[in-house]
Amino acid sequence: MHKMLECIKKIKIKDYLVFLIYFALIFVFSVAFDQASKYIAEALLAGKGTVTFIPHFIEFVLVYNTGAARGMGGDEIWSRIILVSISWIVFLFISGYIVYLMAKNKKIDSLFGVSLALIYGGNFGNLIDRTFFFNRGVIDFISIQSWFPNFGIFNIADSCLVVGLFLLIIYFIVDEVKEQKRQKLENEKIIKNSNSNDVIDTKTNTEKIENPDNELKNDEK
Repeated sequence: MHKMLECIKKIKIKDYLVFLIYFALIFVFSVAFDQASKYIAEALLAGKGTVTFIPHFIEFVLVYNTGAARGMGGDEIWSRIILVSISWIVFLFISGYIVYLMAKNKKIDSLFGVSLALIYGGNFGNLIDRTFFFNRGVIDFISIQSWFPNFGIFNIADSCLVVGLFLLIIYFIVDEVKEQKRQKLENEKIIKNSNSNDVIDTKTNTEKIENPDNELKNDEK
């Protein structure tokens, strides 16, 4: 705990002000939108069955999910406790990781920051349902089964998680490509410098061969 407080004290807030602003905005908006949409869905869709929103694309149907994606884990109490625990672990891990990056004065790429904020907000949206509405479960209401059969019913928080993970994958791919280009440029630079040194050595040796008298005079001195 003491070490964590020391790390927080080292953070230069001014250096991360832009990151903190857009991270907080994305987080607050995603959680607020998720919770508001669940409240509205429960109020308007209860007992209505399936309601078409965009024909052959998006439908609304209210379900209470006490499991994971697509209801995995079912209504078993042990699986629900595991899901709550995982959600809290993810929340605390991302919180700690952000503090660590800022304490170590690490650069936070915008794409990386946006993806983290979406994952953070999406996880927290479902975390609220799993923790404070444990018996009810998570409210899901968005269905695309009209064109994607057997796909699970989901919510805004799930959408934020998926988009966040997708952006995170893109970030790692782009970062890897940049790193490979950087390594290639460094290797080319090393080879170029090595060739330059070889040319200088060759020129020096040639001069020694062409002017052996100068070499002898230098040795005598």
